[in-house]
Amino acid sequence: MPALSIRTSSTLAVLGALAVASCAAPTASSDGPGATPTSVATAPSSTELFDIADRDPLPFPGYDVTRVTIAPLPGAGPIEEPVGPPLTGWAAFDAELAGAILGGGSDAMSVAVAIDGEIVHAAAFGARVPDTFDAVTPDDRFRVASISKTITAIVALQLVEDGVVGLDEPVGRSAAAAAGVPAPTDRAAGVTIRQLLTHTTGFAQYESLFFRKQVGSCEEAAAVGLTRSMGGGGFRYSNMNYCVLGLVIEHLTGQPYEAVVYERLLTPLGISGMRLAPTYDPGPGEVEHRSVPGRNYMEVLAAAGAWVATPSDLVTIIDSLDPDTPGWKPLEPETVAMMKTSATNASAPDRGYAMGLILYGGGAAGHTGTIESTHAMLFDRADNVTWAVTVSGENPSETVRLAGMVDRALAAGGFTAG
Repeated sequence: MPALSIRTSSTLAVLGALAVASCAAPTASSDGPGATPTSVATAPSSTELFDIADRDPLPFPGYDVTRVTIAPLPGAGPIEEPVGPPLTGWAAFDAELAGAILGGGSDAMSVAVAIDGEIVHAAAFGARVPDTFDAVTPDDRFRVASISKTITAIVALQLVEDGVVGLDEPVGRSAAAAAGVPAPTDRAAGVTIRQLLTHTTGFAQYESLFFRKQVGSCEEAAAVGLTRSMGGGGFRYSNMNYCVLGLVIEHLTGQPYEAVVYERLLTPLGISGMRLAPTYDPGPGEVEHRSVPGRNYMEVLAAAGAWVATPSDLVTIIDSLDPDTPGWKPLEPETVAMMKTSATNASAPDRGYAMGLILYGGGAAGHTGTIESTHAMLFDRADNVTWAVTVSGENPSETVRLAGMVDRALAAGGFTAG
């Protein structure tokens, strides 16, 4: 396919009294107010998107609502365009996307867009700490929730490629050893890497276990899952699968899960600063998400959903799976093809849940992530345009709606088929 290009534009307005920040890749040129943006192929219709992981998020304990809408700061309103010529290019893209997300009440958002493996635009808007004037930047890390599963899947498949473990080899006893369980059930002992990757083990969803402070860690959660009865082998999205998979990675390598991910994936990609974060007390360069006191879901999710990252980190990770983009590759093309084959829809192998990826049809793949005050989406389009959006706040109400918001923002910037 012909090469695609996008030009960048300068940063735009402010959100009420909140400072905003935006940046673009050093290689990108700049659009003037009257410039004509270059084109980018249109994505699959947003109405065709779905969220296979629609069990996230969960109701807050002790609350009568399933969502919490965070109001903007007093006096803050939607992004207003500056007086003068109409915005074009990335300035218009930023205005549309920030207005849609922050104008609906979220505290902060960040976005990155790449073409053919090169990040051409990154921007962030809102407050790093809610109700303050501490402006978020594109280098700040947000919770990415279940997008963590894509990271875990890549590392697990690396171990398969290296012959450390077979894709269909029983690994339940390895997980049990890591969780301190002397005797897993026979069914749990027989779970395989393939089943864990595709949510076909038969583990229950265990929503209360992960999100209602019934246990204090992934190890404790796994100890429950590995010793209780399991369902049939059909698809059932459950964080238990990836919590257990993280423990299997630890047992097979003899190293902490986080260290293995850095050694095998993040460091070769030049990524630093990502970590498995706790529910509270964000570190330097990390966004504070509003959280009801007394919760501990990040500690329990671990490999299933506790990473914090920038959108640029996420785009870099998923683009590394594409053999046609430059740079280091964590997996062989044959493994990536298997990773992108649906485990839930035999009649449409490019739609449904695969191995740590949601397949949206037409060659598009990615993942969503949703937990308390968190919405994140990673989307790799078939035309080699990749984007990621991270949000601190409760807008949009459904994470998959970020795809439509990005589509409209691209259209506002003039990035249309051509």
